[in-house]
Amino acid sequence: DRRVLVTGAAGFVGANLCRALVDAGADVVGLDLIRTSPSLRVLGLPDLPMLDRDIRSADRLPWVLANGNGELGWTPPEIVFHLAGKSHISDCQREPLEAWRANVQGAWNLLEACRVLPAGPLLAVVLASSNHVFGSLNPGAVPATARYAAVRQDSARTAWLEDDPCGAKDVYGISKGMVDLLARAYGHMGLPVAALRHVNGFGPADPYRSHLVTGPICDLLEGRPPVIRGDGTAVKGYIHVRDIVSAYLILAQALAEGRAEAGTGYNAGAPAPISVLAIVDTLIQLCGAHHVPEILGEDLSQSYYVEHLLSGRLEALGWEAGDLHEDLAQTVAWFRDHKDWKWAV
Repeated sequence: DRRVLVTGAAGFVGANLCRALVDAGADVVGLDLIRTSPSLRVLGLPDLPMLDRDIRSADRLPWVLANGNGELGWTPPEIVFHLAGKSHISDCQREPLEAWRANVQGAWNLLEACRVLPAGPLLAVVLASSNHVFGSLNPGAVPATARYAAVRQDSARTAWLEDDPCGAKDVYGISKGMVDLLARAYGHMGLPVAALRHVNGFGPADPYRSHLVTGPICDLLEGRPPVIRGDGTAVKGYIHVRDIVSAYLILAQALAEGRAEAGTGYNAGAPAPISVLAIVDTLIQLCGAHHVPEILGEDLSQSYYVEHLLSGRLEALGWEAGDLHEDLAQTVAWFRDHKDWKWAV
């Protein structure tokens, strides 16, 4: 029955989060500039109440959180999930000022609006940070899955911990590192806020064919070889969107109950990382296909990128990631069953 606000509700993770919240009986309102969301539609929430506000502008944002769109009966949110922002790494690199405005100024504006809400109702604010804040481990630090070997096994550092500093070098990763710092600052000012860094997500209602897992599945179900835009050497973690949603819910609940430390970052990592080539090979098998991936080698920005996040704080709260192979199989089945998956772009 809690009043919950989700910024970025029209996106892939935001829509899945809203679906889970509605199913749990929450009073959910979204905040997004996007008015037609294929993710919300396919998840059965085309009419989710939505506040039309640009987080990049502080103008009247505190008023909107306190008063909604001016409707009678509005009550301010008790829980806020802030997922709005720019998430495509290449877009952020191409337009860094827009990335700062959306990811840094947007989070700042949202936190300030939460800070000045009437005292009492606000119990938790969870900010979307990113696995990219840490940057890459040394090549060979983590053994790659399946037959695609990493470069070498010579790094003493095998995973990123939650208190490790921002080591990103790209615009997107650094912008999310700033989100972590904002959570720390506002947490020390008394706001019940924490940042969640999750690894790459996949699952139902992902509308982006540019995403690994979704893109190859769409290609394979169309009878075409899956396309890899880079060289396939990146080794990363992947978790089902269900586990991302549960991480948000568990962290918010813990903040509301005083079991999570305000101003802190939490990792939601995969049990083991896997190379792009290996995950595409797995999807080929799950789709019952016999194609060979088409490796374009166009985007080499993450060649030999190695990433592994440990999730000790979140696991201590009761969170755990599912089995990758089972979750990939379920995702293939979902896209196969939903014939309108061609809305993916």
